[in-house]
Amino acid sequence: MEIEKIEVSTINKEVYDRLKNRLRKGEFKPGEKISIRQIAEIFGVSTMPVREALRVLQAEGFVKFDRRSIVVRQLSLREVKEIFAIRQRLETLATEWALPNLTLQDLNELKDIVKQMDDPDISHADWERLNQEFHLHFYELSESGPLVSLIRNVWDSITPYMYIYISSVDSFNQAQAEHHSIIQLIKDNNLQGLLTLTVNHLQYTCNIISEALEKDGQC
Repeated sequence: MEIEKIEVSTINKEVYDRLKNRLRKGEFKPGEKISIRQIAEIFGVSTMPVREALRVLQAEGFVKFDRRSIVVRQLSLREVKEIFAIRQRLETLATEWALPNLTLQDLNELKDIVKQMDDPDISHADWERLNQEFHLHFYELSESGPLVSLIRNVWDSITPYMYIYISSVDSFNQAQAEHHSIIQLIKDNNLQGLLTLTVNHLQYTCNIISEALEKDGQC
């Protein structure tokens, strides 16, 4: 059997990808300290690729290096509201550019995603994954790589807080009702209605997260 050596660069990228995924999923909570040695043990690697991955994640705004510790970045209430305001601007622009490019196949794919999200037994993690898939699938129809990249980056910064939203609502009924309305507005080619609902949809989520942060005193 031919020996296949794993390049150091491959290990570094794998550690970075896995660690970033855990941060995005909220497995490391905002404000939580991160142990380089513990992560290295979990991934079965030396501390060097973990440290390098954390340096990149620091530049991306996921973690902060203090003198004696590494901490998952914790957004203030003001920062959360600012990020959602930025999302509103970016996502309404993406909506304007995406709607004219929609095909029947795209519409059916969006419907299928929402149908999966309607499952009353869906896990929180699966619902959030499909939620992102639904919105990004539509925004990618804008055919603007730079715009979609900006949206993804902004989403990355707020994704850990989406789990605050998920744990703060009794059900996804309202969010799902809005998703179905988005589908109908897309089908009707109703741009103005779609823009209004996009803003309201984001504001609703922002309000839930903000209320949870205020309740916990994270202002």
